[in-house]
Amino acid sequence: MEKIQKDKLIKYWRDGAKKSLELANCVMRNGYYDHALFCGHLALEKLLKSMMVEETNSSAPRSHDLLYLAGLVKIDLSSEQRKALVEINTFNIAGRYFEEKLEFHKRISKSKAVKWLKIINEMYLWLSKRRGKN
Repeated sequence: MEKIQKDKLIKYWRDGAKKSLELANCVMRNGYYDHALFCGHLALEKLLKSMMVEETNSSAPRSHDLLYLAGLVKIDLSSEQRKALVEINTFNIAGRYFEEKLEFHKRISKSKAVKWLKIINEMYLWLSKRRGKN
């Protein structure tokens, strides 16, 4: 991949990650807990994709699986972080498909959303600091 193309792709994913995290925090403040967690998942996904492009010099795969993407970037995750990513992956599925979306909306509480968005924000910050260290 040419450097100009690579830089544009990295910027695309990083900008998208930042916007998705901002949106997650914004909709959370407005009481849209399910949407906040869905956007939080997107933020981590896009950040991991930016890191993948940066590290591998190739386009990011069409995957939403955070553990898979973290594996491609060879990020050393603790067992706690792995468990968190497994749970955060469910927010992606729950936000995309009608039946799952209805069920997710019913079971997500404010306290659960606050807890998980805090974890997402912390993971985002941790990943942001890891860029270029692999």
